[in-house]
Amino acid sequence: MSTRIASVTFFVLTALLQSSLVWASDAPRLSHNPFTRPPSEATVPTSTQPGRDGVTQELDLRATMVASNSKLANVGGRTVRPGDDVHGYTLLQVFEDRAVFSRGDKRLTLYTKPDPEEGDE
Repeated sequence: MSTRIASVTFFVLTALLQSSLVWASDAPRLSHNPFTRPPSEATVPTSTQPGRDGVTQELDLRATMVASNSKLANVGGRTVRPGDDVHGYTLLQVFEDRAVFSRGDKRLTLYTKPDPEEGDE
C-alpha cells in the first residue's frame, strides 16, 4: 500500500511541477528589475560658500541618519560613516541635523536644515 501512495504522490508532484513550468514560461517578462535602486542624480548644487567657521564648503550634506548602533551621513549622494574621508574632509560626528568634518586643524559643521543662527529671509 505504501508503494502505491508513493507512486501516486510522485505522479501528482510531477504533474504539478510540469504545469507550473508551463505557466512560468507563459508569464510576461519584466522590463526592469524592481529591486534595483533608481539612479541618483544631484538635484542640489554643491555649496562653495564659506561656513560659520570660515572654511569653504566643498561638501553637499543631504541627509543624516542616527541609529542606536550606527551613524551615517549622505554627502553628495555618497553614504559615509565617521572616520571616512570625503574630498579631503574626515567625517568626525553625525547628529540628527548636522555633521562635523575636519580638514587639517579646522572643523566644518554642515547642517541638513537651515543654519539655526540664520534668520528667515
